[in-house]
Amino acid sequence: MKLSILTVIVIAFLCFSLSFLSCSITTNLVKNGDPAYKRGVWHKVEEGQTLWRIAKTYRVSLEELKVANDIEDVVHIARGAWIFIPGAEKHLYVQGSVESAPQEQAKLEFIWPVRGEIIRSFGKYENDFNYGIDVRTSRNNGVRATQKGTVVLSNIVRGYGNTIIIEHENDFCSLYARNIKSIVKEGQSVDKNSIIARIDPEKSPDVAVVHYELFYKGKPVNPLYYLP
Repeated sequence: MKLSILTVIVIAFLCFSLSFLSCSITTNLVKNGDPAYKRGVWHKVEEGQTLWRIAKTYRVSLEELKVANDIEDVVHIARGAWIFIPGAEKHLYVQGSVESAPQEQAKLEFIWPVRGEIIRSFGKYENDFNYGIDVRTSRNNGVRATQKGTVVLSNIVRGYGNTIIIEHENDFCSLYARNIKSIVKEGQSVDKNSIIARIDPEKSPDVAVVHYELFYKGKPVNPLYYLP
C-alpha cells in the first residue's frame, strides 16, 4: 500500500514530536535511565557545600547520591559540579560557607588526632595528590576528635576505607581514615579530644597509619597550618 507524500510528512512529524517529548521527560532523570530512580532535580554545588550536607538537606542518603551520580570520591566535590537528587520535587537551599570574622576563626584551635610520626605530608606526589597527612602510630593509640562537632559520616568510603567526618564550627570539617575502627555514629555530637575510633587490629598487627584531612569552606587545607 502506497502512502501519499502528505501522509509520510505527518508520520515523520509525529515521530519527531514523540522523540522530542521523550527527551524532555528524561532531562530530570538519572543519565543511565535506571527506572529504580524517580524524577528528581539537579543541584549545582556552590562554595562551601559538601555532599553530606546536600544529602541531609534533601533528606536522601549519601549512598543514593553516590550511586545516582556514579561518584567515586564522596569527599572532594568540586564547586560548580551538578549533582542529581533522585526523588526531589524542587530545588532546595543548601547551606554553604558562612563568612566568619578573623578573630572568630582564631578561636578554633585543633589538636592532633593521634600521636605518631608523619610519613606523608599534604601536597602533590608523582601520581596523585595527598589532601591530608598520614601519621604512623602504635596500635594502642586511640583516634581523637581534633575539635568538637557533629559526626556527619561514619562509614566505608572508596579509596579511604573506614572513614569518619566531623563538621565543626566556622566552616571547618575534619576527616579520619585508613587503619581505624569507628566507635561513633552519624549525627552524634563529640567533644574535642574525645576518642572517636580505635586502631583496627585486623589491619594493623603492629603499627598503623591514620589519615587525617581538614577542610575549610568545603576545600581541603594543609592540616599542619592549624595543628599545634
